[in-house]
Amino acid sequence: MTSMHKNSLSIDFVGQEKPGTGSCLLPDDVLAEILSYLPAKTFFGLLSVCKTFHQLSSDSRFLLSQSYRSKAISGFFVKCYTTFRSFLLVDPCADVPRTSRQFLSKNNAFILGSAGGLVFVLHENNGSSNATRHSLYVFNPARRTRYQLPTPSGECSRGGIAVSFTNDGGRVTKDYKLVYLSPTYEWSSLHHCRVYDSVANTWTMDKHLDFGGREIDMDHPVVCGETVFWASDLGSYMKIDPYVVAFDMRTECTQIIALPKRRTIDSSDVIGIAKWEGKSLCLIHYRRFSQVFALWLLEKRSNGVLVWVKKHEISLTPMGFEEPLNVSSVTLSEVATTTLLVFTVYDEVHSYSMKDGEIKKLASLGFYYPSLIPYSSTLRPCGQQDELLK
Repeated sequence: MTSMHKNSLSIDFVGQEKPGTGSCLLPDDVLAEILSYLPAKTFFGLLSVCKTFHQLSSDSRFLLSQSYRSKAISGFFVKCYTTFRSFLLVDPCADVPRTSRQFLSKNNAFILGSAGGLVFVLHENNGSSNATRHSLYVFNPARRTRYQLPTPSGECSRGGIAVSFTNDGGRVTKDYKLVYLSPTYEWSSLHHCRVYDSVANTWTMDKHLDFGGREIDMDHPVVCGETVFWASDLGSYMKIDPYVVAFDMRTECTQIIALPKRRTIDSSDVIGIAKWEGKSLCLIHYRRFSQVFALWLLEKRSNGVLVWVKKHEISLTPMGFEEPLNVSSVTLSEVATTTLLVFTVYDEVHSYSMKDGEIKKLASLGFYYPSLIPYSSTLRPCGQQDELLK
């Protein structure tokens, strides 16, 4: 027992050695490295421990380091059409503060997208002249801070937002490019596409681009480098085959990508897209009548041709589902130890673990056709001058 005490190390987080105890000061950089792996909620619970912890809460390098490491999904913002309804918690250590939920529930706030712990919110304000004014905010629910973006030209509508974060030689930065996509008018293939650059703090592109003739799922974009992907719907109202559309931020052009040819896609099926292992675009196809999820990865051949390669097939029949399910949406989400296939059935949310095949019912929401916006609890700053919510 005596030898164990001699070999143990007593760490003084306050930074004051206690005479006669043999305590050792842990270097600040090591301490910051350890704390950067914690979810934002857990870190904030430690601020009263010592002055060092409190100083880290305003250190930009630490905030960015924590946001880089906290990529696992904490939960989902649940929307019904365009209205925020609730928050579905996946990680109990990374909940959203009550005041942040209130901010999203009031003042005609509409969630346009979420990435890296930031939530992009459109506020509609009715002025005295009955004209609607729009404000676009970047919001960090964990820190309860926000930053108002410059108002883009033209009408702001309830579309969707995708974000490409910038790395500088492997170093994480607070800079990003934001793609704001919104429909122009009903049945039009043209969409209003605008790009915001956080470095210049201005909108650098404003164009109407061809996104095909189908409706686009703007709630669930996938960003791979400087290319943003969206999936179309599967409705039988058009003769145009469903597809995935890609927008290249460098060329400012779109490309329509056909779906895999090997399978017939029925209008009662569901498709979605996600990122596989942090790098590849993954197409998720749910075949309703066979109750099978097929996962396809998009790969580029040496000649530049894009092809879909099947990665997995997951059947729900052996899991106790006895009749074809009316799945309304699907996505892949990284959690602490596995990747979850998350899908909605009527008003229920289910998950399937890609690691061990375990299936769980996550929630009953009380309304049909929910849209799940994934959220990660991070400390990433909102902008150049964050504003604390009152």
